[in-house]
Amino acid sequence: MVICAGSGGVGKTTIAAALGVRAAGLGLRTLVLTVDPAKRLATALGLDLEQQQAATTPVAVPLSFGTLSAAVINSRLIFDQFIREHGGGSEAVARVMRNRLYQQLSTTLAGSQEFTALEHLLQARESGQYDLIVLDTPPTKHAVDFLTAPQRISSLFQDAVTRWFMNPSERQGGLIANLVSRGTRAAIKSLESLTGAQFIEELFDFFAGIRSVQNVLRSRSEKALQLLQSETTNFLVVTSFDNAKLIEAKYLQNELRRLDYRLRAVVINRAFPLGIPTGVSSPPENVDHLVYEKVLAFYQKFNAYYAYRYSLYQEFSHGLGKDVKTVRIPEYQRDIYGLADLEALAGVLGEGGMA
Repeated sequence: MVICAGSGGVGKTTIAAALGVRAAGLGLRTLVLTVDPAKRLATALGLDLEQQQAATTPVAVPLSFGTLSAAVINSRLIFDQFIREHGGGSEAVARVMRNRLYQQLSTTLAGSQEFTALEHLLQARESGQYDLIVLDTPPTKHAVDFLTAPQRISSLFQDAVTRWFMNPSERQGGLIANLVSRGTRAAIKSLESLTGAQFIEELFDFFAGIRSVQNVLRSRSEKALQLLQSETTNFLVVTSFDNAKLIEAKYLQNELRRLDYRLRAVVINRAFPLGIPTGVSSPPENVDHLVYEKVLAFYQKFNAYYAYRYSLYQEFSHGLGKDVKTVRIPEYQRDIYGLADLEALAGVLGEGGMA
């Protein structure tokens, strides 16, 4: 598996799609996954996935020895399917589905998109239908959020947390339990005064319903963590030729190492120009010297600007390990759209050693 990670707006989805095209061309049964609302995959592949969210759509790659499929993951649908499968009966499932907090939190809870992306990744892996799965990570404020999602989801639904939110009146126990129960009731009364009793009732109902799936949810999160740390899972950091993005990519690289994830390649997207021209020729005859001086000044300013940017790139690349490939993608004059453009981009990736 290849997981494309990086901050927003650096071209992760386009790179993921190009990798899928490249893999299919090499004869692999390939699946590219991206997370709704990132419709960039559908745009890049020229597909209409509006009616097929959470479904896998085949992509016809000309002259390909393998196959390419794509899926835009709808977090709400995946969460609903998970609850239906593990909810412990139709009545319990219906109770959770009706809960207004669940309807909101299933798509907005911190880590929900990451969880559904990893759940879909696990299902695809367990199906055995693919030789390679490429995951375009969810659009998050900080790219590292995806890396720590399994631990955050698992800790959120610990049994102690859900027990706290159960109705204290249902508890029985000794003096200590009663003291804890009183403290809980006091906290709940404070919450009620701030949010209203109906909200608290919805909150209790949400955690009461979610208890039926918390063990499975924790188990799947732990499997997702094992999958991310597997020797068959490779991370690819996508960044751009920009100081702020390079700094974030450096931080992401360090986090990957800390979490024992395997960083195999870095793609520097929109790295324009690929080379800086050197040397200044003498002005041709019959050229206005004032015009020439203005052009020369512009060139020197242009040259200094990109020389500085290249120094940032050199500093960044020196910090990468010898086993990490680096590929620079030039800045194109237009957006990449359709298979022809993706095949051209895939060729650049292949030339960079990412076959």
